[in-house]
Amino acid sequence: MKVILYMATSINGLITKGQDDSDWVTETDWKEFDALIRDCGIMVMGRKTYEIFGDDFPCKGAINIVMTSNKKLLNQKTPSNVIFTNKTPKEVIVMAGNKGLKKLMLIGGMTLNTSFLKENLVNEIWLSIHPFLIGNGLRVMDKFDCFKRLKRIGIKELGEGLIQIRYRVNK
Repeated sequence: MKVILYMATSINGLITKGQDDSDWVTETDWKEFDALIRDCGIMVMGRKTYEIFGDDFPCKGAINIVMTSNKKLLNQKTPSNVIFTNKTPKEVIVMAGNKGLKKLMLIGGMTLNTSFLKENLVNEIWLSIHPFLIGNGLRVMDKFDCFKRLKRIGIKELGEGLIQIRYRVNK
């Protein structure tokens, strides 16, 4: 299973303004996001990212997995394309593989991204870098004790001053 971490970031590497504002993400980037969702067929997010999506959840064209320990969410009835789970990152990847999927889109947030990276489960990182500086917010990942070498596999200009850089994580 190929795991692709997809994040919209500011020039200085933040994914939110404050704790949960991502209204600055451009329409151009949302189109790229939607295309990758359809290509992968499955996306994984944490509870906070799920809450930020609000009425835009679930995303169409894919299975939406929300990793959470919130018992209320775990016990609620959901549409067929939504799964709330307290499984580990490895177990979620196995679950996706059991559905016949080959690629999984990881969309965060910071804590979830870090948990997948710590376990060496991320194959590629796609960063859509917006031409903004944000003074305060959450980063792509939390601090963790390791060094990961990346290999650039592509750069794509998306318009609106936005570029997407794609990296392979060397394992």
